[in-house]
Amino acid sequence: MRIAKVLALILATGFAPGAGAIPWMEVGDAGDLPATAQVPTGSGALTSISGSIPSTSATDADMYRLHISAPSTFSATTVGTIGASGLQLQNSQLFLFNAARLGVYGRDDDPGTFRTTLPAGNLLGPQLPGDYFLAISGFARDPVSPGGLIFPSSPNATLFGPTGPGGTQAISGWTGLEAALASRGNYRIDLTGAEFASLATPIPEPGTLLLLAAGLFAILALRRRNQPGGHP
Repeated sequence: MRIAKVLALILATGFAPGAGAIPWMEVGDAGDLPATAQVPTGSGALTSISGSIPSTSATDADMYRLHISAPSTFSATTVGTIGASGLQLQNSQLFLFNAARLGVYGRDDDPGTFRTTLPAGNLLGPQLPGDYFLAISGFARDPVSPGGLIFPSSPNATLFGPTGPGGTQAISGWTGLEAALASRGNYRIDLTGAEFASLATPIPEPGTLLLLAAGLFAILALRRRNQPGGHP
């Protein structure tokens, strides 16, 4: 009976629907490099990230670790979004890095706005499932590697891959000042195709769960067979 209960629990857990879509609010000050990036906690779809580039700082950037299962569906945008009440980050930049800390794609402005979009389904975007690092900064605060700028800084409205002089190396810091007040303030990044990046033990795939269930069924049948009165 105990094995049967465990089996039922495993099957119910393994095939239950995922958690609903959840937004994330920056806790404290997110770091600006992969080693100090903030890891939103939760499960399922991550629909937005809200935070702040402090008005008192001209050298801040925020980085978040997230998971992308279907790369062609991933997008991130600050266009049309409103952060927490107060000063808004009007002139944003967005950059995506892979788990090896290498640049994927980045942009300063969308055409016709000082806000930013990393579009879905673009050839410059993520191509493989996995964990990634999404960074946001104000205008003129750009990511660098030991070789220099990872992404070109102009033209402003161009979507870039890591084609700057430091584009083949991992991010190691940032350069430039968010001098204008429009480059600082509260922000919200709306996301598609993003999930929470879990640091816990991965949940088994359905195929693994079925194998485990089959094994438990076999043990249960063997125990019944060996009990007095059981069928041979």
